[in-house]
Amino acid sequence: MDYVSAFSFWTKAILPVKIVETAIPSELNLLHFIFIGISLLGAGVGSYLIFLKKHNLYMGIFMIAMSTILLELTLLWWDGVLHIPKIPFYTSIMFLLGPSLFLYIEGKVYPNKKTTFKTLLYFSFFLVSLLLMLILTNTSDNITDVGLRGLGIKLLNSYYLKGCYFAVFWILILKQYFKYRKRIDIMDRNWLRTLVLFFFTIFLISIVGALFKNEFSLIYITRYIIAYFFSVFIIIISFLLYLFPAIVTEPLQIRLDKDQIKEKYQNSGLTTAMASALRLQLLNSMEDKVFLDSALSLEILAEKLNTDRYSLSQVINQEFNKNFYEFINDYRINECLARIDENPHQIDSISDLIYASGFNNKVSFYNAFKKRKSMTPVQYIKALNQ
Repeated sequence: MDYVSAFSFWTKAILPVKIVETAIPSELNLLHFIFIGISLLGAGVGSYLIFLKKHNLYMGIFMIAMSTILLELTLLWWDGVLHIPKIPFYTSIMFLLGPSLFLYIEGKVYPNKKTTFKTLLYFSFFLVSLLLMLILTNTSDNITDVGLRGLGIKLLNSYYLKGCYFAVFWILILKQYFKYRKRIDIMDRNWLRTLVLFFFTIFLISIVGALFKNEFSLIYITRYIIAYFFSVFIIIISFLLYLFPAIVTEPLQIRLDKDQIKEKYQNSGLTTAMASALRLQLLNSMEDKVFLDSALSLEILAEKLNTDRYSLSQVINQEFNKNFYEFINDYRINECLARIDENPHQIDSISDLIYASGFNNKVSFYNAFKKRKSMTPVQYIKALNQ
């Protein structure tokens, strides 16, 4: 018995019977209703993101692709609907996931980047697979496994091809993450990390599918896992859009180098004189200690300065080579240091320093402090008192 057969045997023995039964075509049950509802939710959210345009267009495509796959899987499991395609539609839709997620992350870094031929080239696998599927299924005859038609079927259904395809885009997405992770705010970093891990899981599922392509029951279970996994992600995106929409829809507040800044804002209408005036306004607001407001955001500060968030972000990036949170946290930590240096023996509570400096939680405060002083606040105070 080889390792694939061994794993197949133990997987069948360990997995709950309920999962196997759910994954095999049956009458409509509660789980099917849930999957259909989530797929419709994802389609709605995806349409909303497409309406927002720019980089959100690609996240919208990603959401609609997942929703379409989830819906078709549900219809394949449900005996109440006569959906027996010669080739499942999701075999082609899968090729949308990689390029759409990659271009979404790239667009969050460079929101003004124009669509080029290279951008469209990322979707070439999807377009070719869709055309091939339409050609193969546009016949009343049974699809044979020989000749060019057989080769086309094998390519469309190849888990190895999809695995290699997902591997390429996972590497591209991972490179994006490592390139920017140290220069973005912790919430944006966590968001990018979530996307990287999510796509890596899709890659792993495709590899498992390739290894067990001849195990009929395990293929159904793998599809069920995909449906469950996509459902969870659609719900997460929907909640984030409701609670923290800026994380999903707004460009990354990233500290770029000079060449990247120039590329990012090459189409900006902000003149040198306007940028200089806004810079002076910004510095004056820091003198007034607006950073002590723990609820301060890029949007709120832009409103205080009577400008828009994009112009303010551009000035902070260009003039200070920082993102918004790094810029504000520099002032907050300096305020904290001033309070400590003034009375190092009278600091009763670190919590008092946190809120007095404009931070709203301990984690952000400690991360910002240690990043700038290479030690914790307690260690810093202890060193002053020695």
